[in-house]
Amino acid sequence: MYAIIYYEDDPVKNTALKMVKAGLARLVDHGFARRGLVVLDPFSPEYLGPWDRGLVEEKGVLVLDASWRLLTPDKFKKLPGAHVKLPPLLPGNPVNYGKPCMLSSIEAVAAAAYITGFTETYEKLLGLYKWMSTFHSLNTELLESCSKAGSREELVRVIREYWGDSPPC
Repeated sequence: MYAIIYYEDDPVKNTALKMVKAGLARLVDHGFARRGLVVLDPFSPEYLGPWDRGLVEEKGVLVLDASWRLLTPDKFKKLPGAHVKLPPLLPGNPVNYGKPCMLSSIEAVAAAAYITGFTETYEKLLGLYKWMSTFHSLNTELLESCSKAGSREELVRVIREYWGDSPPC
């Protein structure tokens, strides 16, 4: 797991820094990004799915830590790799609790780990904040269904069954 941090939010609450300090992510800059890396990009049209496990295992996942208020597609444009978004999930963090899709960096990385079958990493990430158990409670059913999808089409069906024909993101 890798993180690019823009330092646009309160550093005390920065979940990407906490992952780095815990040894669960590596802090990198835009120059580090390499081909094949899985980039968690909320503006991507493609969803992350269990079929991305090999790529995640071989190349890793990159999360871009920035303020939601300042996040634009331009921040992702020069990052090479497989750009994918997560299914619409509910944050459990105190800042954006319950606002669909507005995950913290740790929630995004945890979701990516779960969907691609890295449950040990998921469990470690859950242990970094008390409120991560809330994230888990809010999203267990959808994460489990997404982790079992056999194709992109099936994943989209799962999301639509859960959120209806107009998912929030």
